[in-house]
Amino acid sequence: MRRKWYKILFPAALMMLLLSGCLFQSPQDLYRQPEKSAGYEKLNAVIQEVRTALEMEFDASAETAVILAGDNTATIQLQDLDGDGTRESAITFLRIPSIEKSIKIFIFTQIGEEYRVSAVVEGDGSAIYSIDYVDLNGSGYKELVVNWQISTGVYQLGVYTLDELMLPVSGGTEAAEAGPTVWGAAPAERAELLATELLLTRCSAATEGSSFSSGYRLLDIDRDTRSEVAVVRIDSAGVGSHVEVYGWRDGAMVSLGSVPLSAGIVSLTRIRANYLGGEFYPPALYVTSTLSDGRRVIDVLSYQNGRLTNLTMDPLTGVSREVMLGYTEVDPTDINGDYVIELPSPSRLPVYGDNAATNFWLIDWYQYQETGERDHVMTTYHNVTDSWYLVIPQEWEGKITISRNDQVIGQREVIFSLWQGEDKEPVPFLSIYRLTGLNRAARSTREGRFVLREEENVIYSAAFYDSDWDCGLDETSLLEYFRTIQADWYSQ
Repeated sequence: MRRKWYKILFPAALMMLLLSGCLFQSPQDLYRQPEKSAGYEKLNAVIQEVRTALEMEFDASAETAVILAGDNTATIQLQDLDGDGTRESAITFLRIPSIEKSIKIFIFTQIGEEYRVSAVVEGDGSAIYSIDYVDLNGSGYKELVVNWQISTGVYQLGVYTLDELMLPVSGGTEAAEAGPTVWGAAPAERAELLATELLLTRCSAATEGSSFSSGYRLLDIDRDTRSEVAVVRIDSAGVGSHVEVYGWRDGAMVSLGSVPLSAGIVSLTRIRANYLGGEFYPPALYVTSTLSDGRRVIDVLSYQNGRLTNLTMDPLTGVSREVMLGYTEVDPTDINGDYVIELPSPSRLPVYGDNAATNFWLIDWYQYQETGERDHVMTTYHNVTDSWYLVIPQEWEGKITISRNDQVIGQREVIFSLWQGEDKEPVPFLSIYRLTGLNRAARSTREGRFVLREEENVIYSAAFYDSDWDCGLDETSLLEYFRTIQADWYSQ
């Protein structure tokens, strides 16, 4: 029987290998770069044609414009601008230094097998900070939202519509008459390709350490089924920082209102579009900024009864009630996975003995409602350095302290202890370990330890101490309370 199956399967397998061609490819063929498609070659030729025309017109070299931040940073981007489900538009970014409107964004539409320039967006700047594509006026065509970097720290936000310029892409007579590009035509004809500017306004950028993000967000904050543009403007002098929202009304992009941010803000850290708690998930903006004394402050903004509202603003101080004192390693996060952001409120734990110089914190997480009320969601201990956190049982609050032991190479230990007062040594009841190195698997189950989570190069384990205090957790419940920190929380 075995020989019979061998006679059947072996010729079939050999035939598959022969048909694949793998047996007949030289080593040079196997390591050869994939061939570029004919469509790519045609697009690249048209882009080069446009670049050459620009250089001849302005007698200067045309360079690729850099996009610094955001979700769209490629030098050539394929987009579905007309909303038909097909990415028929190719967009590239060129810059000619020392001329007015030095950055030119070219939109190429594929018609049949050819590409032609269908629209151009022009702006000033040294680079493009970020760009987004979204239908803002409900026409079905997407607008371009461009954050121009005039210079480092100076930005302008522009919104441009292509509604009158989008060409049909089904082919036919129009496709046959269209050449590969019309940028080499007369200046009057080229002017007809310019996109219509709907908005141009000052916009700040968010900076956090070495990372950057745009100081605007797109969201349907007034719930009219169309997206609006929320722009943050920070006054480095600490007065007058605010958010302004622009939306489509009566055939134009207009301001729907503005609202002050906390007094004393000197820089923007992050802005996020999300929701508020409640039955209908009202949209909201969460603006994290830095005060002049280094503290973080979070303003929560919503659109209610036809106007923007700062839900967290204290009317007496002019500063949000959400100020992070002494601990800034965590950001607003959907900590409980209900799609609504929670705000962190750190509180410092008591320390004993040699740990007096070390800060350990618990984080209370709160969720805001549309009424401005906030609800407590949970308490955690966040170990950002080791990329994990622990949900703290309510029974632990006010009763514990935390210390570290990093003396063993490849082992980082966090010790949870019962607090006995300033003059009494705490009683340890739980340790959580982050283990690395070749022998991490063996160490993860040594001396009563059990594994919490295993990743590619790291194992997290834990061990309970013999203690008279019942902490209320066992191995099973500790597994439920232990979480690893997702990296994207700190990059959004």
